[in-house]
Amino acid sequence: MTQRRWLMAGAGALVLALLVTVGILALRPDGQDPDRAAPPIPDAERLFLPGYDDSPGDFTMTPVTEAEGPAITVDLALPEGAAHREHVVGLSFDARDLDNPMWSSSDSNLALTLDALEEPALRFGGNGIDRSVWWTSAEEPAPDWAEVTLTPEDLQRVASVAEQVDAQVTIDLDLGHDDPERAADMAAHAQEAFGDQLLAVAIGNEPNGFFHDNQPQLAVRDESWTPQEYQRSLREYSAALEQAAPGIPVAGPGAYDAQWWRAFATSDIPHQEALSLHWYPLWECQGPDTSDANPSIEDLTSPVQRERAAAIVGRGAGVADRHELPLWMEETGPTSCPGTNDTSRTHAQALWTVDYTMTLAELGVTRTAFHSTLHACRGGAPMSPICATGPHAEPGQIIRGRSSFLALMLLDEVPAGRILSTEVSGDGTTSVHAVLAEDGALTLVLVDLRDPADGEAAARPVEVTAPEALGAVAADGWELSRGAQLTGASLEAQESSAAGLAPVAGELAGARLALEEPLTLTSDPGTVTVLELAATEGGASDGGGGTSAR
Repeated sequence: MTQRRWLMAGAGALVLALLVTVGILALRPDGQDPDRAAPPIPDAERLFLPGYDDSPGDFTMTPVTEAEGPAITVDLALPEGAAHREHVVGLSFDARDLDNPMWSSSDSNLALTLDALEEPALRFGGNGIDRSVWWTSAEEPAPDWAEVTLTPEDLQRVASVAEQVDAQVTIDLDLGHDDPERAADMAAHAQEAFGDQLLAVAIGNEPNGFFHDNQPQLAVRDESWTPQEYQRSLREYSAALEQAAPGIPVAGPGAYDAQWWRAFATSDIPHQEALSLHWYPLWECQGPDTSDANPSIEDLTSPVQRERAAAIVGRGAGVADRHELPLWMEETGPTSCPGTNDTSRTHAQALWTVDYTMTLAELGVTRTAFHSTLHACRGGAPMSPICATGPHAEPGQIIRGRSSFLALMLLDEVPAGRILSTEVSGDGTTSVHAVLAEDGALTLVLVDLRDPADGEAAARPVEVTAPEALGAVAADGWELSRGAQLTGASLEAQESSAAGLAPVAGELAGARLALEEPLTLTSDPGTVTVLELAATEGGASDGGGGTSAR
């Protein structure tokens, strides 16, 4: 072959190659081979939220014309002097979780999962801090009782995640071993690591449980331990804190007993930041059938839980108000009973989480942390909103959210604002909560505790009436604009479905609520419905086809 023919052949091959390349680029703007699959996204860069839809499209509700039975009536009221509240919601962990390798690990999606909550509360304490956690900043050998050794490096790793997700953090200090200087050293390092994101430290966890006849395995004191002895310890620890970390805020007592609340509030230690409570409504692990505090679906979804919260947490609110302290619920959950029970991981738990959190906000609680673990989903963390996806012996570093975590995400859709009081008719299985935002928008939260698997349960009408006192906020009323819902197949279902706020479509699109114009909505069994109503200006609209009358 002559040199010319070699050149012609080479040129032809080059042209063919260019045509093929141009064709591929035309089909694939990124220039990738269309037959080659995109590389999988690493688990550490993914959210595992079964049942959550991040692109829900329009939001629709059951039409009013399909609702059955008498209407549930809801009368809204703006209490005199109603405070503007920002209720922070998040997770509580045992202090032993502070040394978990997930924190700041590039192989974990923990930070990504926590970031799904808006500026979450993070609290570290639990039974471990007073019984099995050893702190050292000087590389001292751990004592025999220690199960976990914490160092400044552990706090720094957790702090990096807290900064990434913009969390508000509280940390308990070891009171069980009566070592004020060591606890103060941990507080100083926490203050350095977390900076402004550290809201407070707490001196001990549940000091009312340091000696209890019913829990001898948790004893770290003897029968001489009293609220007065606790006050003496508070003052000793507070003096050590002032030496090591001057001005550090202190919350307490992190207890479920009124005399210990009062002991903290009247201790006269400086820099008291908040009165903190712990409470689990289903505490009677093997109670009689007549009890309404058993870990059962029936008791968890009973309207009596709302009444009990008003009674018990209301007493805590009274102590906080008398001493001009904010009220925090630093550790809570459906039940304090160990192990798996009928309520574990259920859709009922998700419904209760929303109803309970909104009830706490109405009672004056400004911060709520649901107790959680980083243990395995199977066999390790029956009530935790999050869990690790690996086997029990090796849970790994990948986290998934359960139904109650979806409930916490839905609560993020409720804005800060003034908590309205609501008078709701009916048997209590449908509750309604309301928040008035700074811009005049009104958010309604409907919680329907009926079982969606009950073939006789149907959507019921809910008629909302606005009070005259709100006329100065939105004289022309409100228009239904966006909605979101949490649903499940049954109360016992192990998975819920949820999505963020989306524009309202269907019969209720543009429906109005005005001072002399009630708004009729619907509530389906086993749902949480969050509705955003924007304050309107000018004259009344035609409602856009919405239903606003009886």
